[in-house]
Amino acid sequence: MKKCCIFVNGNMKTSEFYKETASSHELLISADGASNRLFELGIVPDYIVGDLDSIKSEVEEYYKTQKTVFIKFPAKKDKTDTELAIDLAKDMGYSNITMLGFLGERLDHMLGNIFMLYYAQQLGLKLELVDENNKAWLITKGKTNILNEKGRTISFITLGDNAYGITLKGFAYPLDNYNLELGSTRCISNIVSEDEAEIELEIGKLIAILTNPEL
Repeated sequence: MKKCCIFVNGNMKTSEFYKETASSHELLISADGASNRLFELGIVPDYIVGDLDSIKSEVEEYYKTQKTVFIKFPAKKDKTDTELAIDLAKDMGYSNITMLGFLGERLDHMLGNIFMLYYAQQLGLKLELVDENNKAWLITKGKTNILNEKGRTISFITLGDNAYGITLKGFAYPLDNYNLELGSTRCISNIVSEDEAEIELEIGKLIAILTNPEL
């Protein structure tokens, strides 16, 4: 399955992590202002998409010399640059997407990026939000296995409404057919206790967030 990496304009601190992640993906898309951070990290995207109101002129000129393709949209538009980047990945036939730089200083942008998990799922795409310490993805009806993450902290948060019939196996705090209400913190800070853990969900959607154990 072809993999696409989308960079958005949030925090990206450890250059080695982002370079290594980028190298494992076939397509790199930068959402406008994220290009400034990529320039500092020494990463060349295949595409830069957005209204291009945040990219620095010297960064834009450099990437033009690197054959990066620019796709410019009007400043007055109905979608964020991040959403446009996801649309581009889908149009190019990529259904497996990793988003980097999703956490930043602006709460509205951060929440918008997190809710892209739902947007991508509606498009039939698999999206993961990843940084040095976290990985988040959307869980829907059925069974989901988590492999080789023993010892990591994991949380489950309902998306949009209550989640019904949650069964957790292979976790420090197991559950059996539990109903999680919207706004409840019952499923915050569990721990993966087995090399293969299993989540079963009957109704609803959950955001799963894996965090490094030392945090």
